[in-house]
Amino acid sequence: MYFLKLSGYIPETKQAEFEQTYRLSSTQIPKSCEEYSISKDVLNEGVYHFVSYWPLLNHMQAFKRSASFLIIIGAFKALGELYENSSGEIMTDRAGNEALINSRYLSLL
Repeated sequence: MYFLKLSGYIPETKQAEFEQTYRLSSTQIPKSCEEYSISKDVLNEGVYHFVSYWPLLNHMQAFKRSASFLIIIGAFKALGELYENSSGEIMTDRAGNEALINSRYLSLL
């Protein structure tokens, strides 16, 4: 299992536009994505987190080349500031506990 995480700041005056853009782009996320969400950070005003989970590395890599992903990245950059763009592998131990390993930080802004 693999994860992809984007985090960034969107000023209050641009949040409605950002959320509308996200809703539009999320309709294009492929079915191979097991789960995805965008959340607004309750402790940091104006900070959003997009997280997605992928069963196969090549599915995640294909998504990172898709128009939907580029729209989400573009919305962060055009309307605010992208802080984090990271991905990595999630492993499960024998007890069923999940842990991030082989985390590859593509860019930490």
